Amino acid sequence: MPMTKSNLGDVWRVRNAAAQTLALAEEQVKRVIQAATVDDLVRMIEAYAPALSTGPEFTRTFDPLVERLWVWRDDETLAALAAVFRERGMPWASVVNALLPENGAAIRAALRQPAWARLPAFAVA
Repeated sequence: MPMTKSNLGDVWRVRNAAAQTLALAEEQVKRVIQAATVDDLVRMIEAYAPALSTGPEFTRTFDPLVERLWVWRDDETLAALAAVFRERGMPWASVVNALLPENGAAIRAALRQPAWARLPAFAVA
């Protein structure tokens, strides 16, 4: 079916609405993550138990969370979070590795925040 002007306009309006919705959702997530206690964050990360997550789902959803944690929280909070999961042993090694200061430094160094952008250009959507 050939694209008509009205179809193109409709599709562009849907795209703009989706982009706005995503931006609003990211702002809400940012506020909640910034207000969360270490215990709150532990409970959230427990949903990503590597033994319970199969295939690429773990990486697809956990990596963006880790990226945002490193951007929106301080080093002390992430160190406390890493300590909780380090105590749980090998099944949580991938979580601990994601919370290592070296990983956080790499994430922060790679992050772009254009002057015009409301949110950083996260590498992992």
